Amino acid sequence: MIELLFLLLPVAAAYGYVMGKNNASNEAQQHNQEIINEYSKGLKFLLDREEDQGLEHLISLLEISANSVEHYLTLATLFRRRGELDRAIKVHELLLKHDALSLEQKKHVLYELAQDYMMAGLLDRAEDNLVYLYSLEDKNALCQLMMLYLQSHDWDKGIELFQAKESDFYNSQLKKTVANFYCEKALLENKFNQLDAITELTQDLVRPKFILGENAFKQKDYLQAIKYWGSLLDKNSAFSPIFLDKLEICYEKLNLQKNYFSHLSKHLKSDNVLIKIHYCKSLMKQGKHDEAINYIKQVLRKQPNIRGFSFLLTLMSEQSQDIKLVLTEVNKLVQDYIATKALYQCNHCGFTSKKLYWFCPSCKHVESIVPLNGVDGF
Repeated sequence: MIELLFLLLPVAAAYGYVMGKNNASNEAQQHNQEIINEYSKGLKFLLDREEDQGLEHLISLLEISANSVEHYLTLATLFRRRGELDRAIKVHELLLKHDALSLEQKKHVLYELAQDYMMAGLLDRAEDNLVYLYSLEDKNALCQLMMLYLQSHDWDKGIELFQAKESDFYNSQLKKTVANFYCEKALLENKFNQLDAITELTQDLVRPKFILGENAFKQKDYLQAIKYWGSLLDKNSAFSPIFLDKLEICYEKLNLQKNYFSHLSKHLKSDNVLIKIHYCKSLMKQGKHDEAINYIKQVLRKQPNIRGFSFLLTLMSEQSQDIKLVLTEVNKLVQDYIATKALYQCNHCGFTSKKLYWFCPSCKHVESIVPLNGVDGF
């Protein structure tokens, strides 16, 4: 609580300075002294560790003075970070009662209050604030409004907002967000006809093409699946672990193994070891066992990877019966190790998971969780 003292001491000092400078009358000076006394009383409560009483007393002074808006905004933010949402809401709501607030200050308070409401689960109130702010052309409100619709799973509202104000969805994150709203709606209704239109909404968009590929694969439309997943392999190879096995099946079903091998060959400079493993598998199917083993050895010398090591052991065990039992046991240990590791990580906040989330559960960024690379990754 000591940080609150350092936060609030300037409030009393600044107020006293302004009042003393602008009002020389005895009446004004007396009022000034009363305010300082009240602040002192609140700070004394804090020093005496009577925290609840002290904070309530300081908050109540908002009804007396509107000269310390920024200090109280900071105080409310501190409450919110501490999880004391009722107090944060109270400070912001009291601030809004002051006629002295400028329009920009009012907008700031409304935005912060919307944050409080969202964290408290009062989504209707948060939406009212954000819709009002967005009507005042506050672009930050749009981002937060989309996050609110994400939190409430109100995909239709987010899509309707995009259709009405498409020009405001100017950055990649907003476009990814609305594209994923379309994806959620498509999966919910099992209707995918609208997804094609938004696959190119932004260059690095993944999920719409992935879903369209999945749908085509289920319908045994392997050529269409190759179209969508092949495009992802070319533009977003980091996500290849979620579709590469099925992409290989598509090529095999159409007897286009050479095309698959050629496609993989274009991505051998990628950091993705899984692509190189699939390349080696293709070599093996062509009877080029030694070439496959030598290639994966070269890869692992430059780019150590536990899955690559496991694959190498499998190849070697198939080639040498004498050491097969030992290699099989070692490979089992490696596989057990792999099973303990996270598969995905958010490149924005670092959140890790064994499951792929399209919306990061931690920071709420869209399509920021990608398959891991490195020693334990793909």
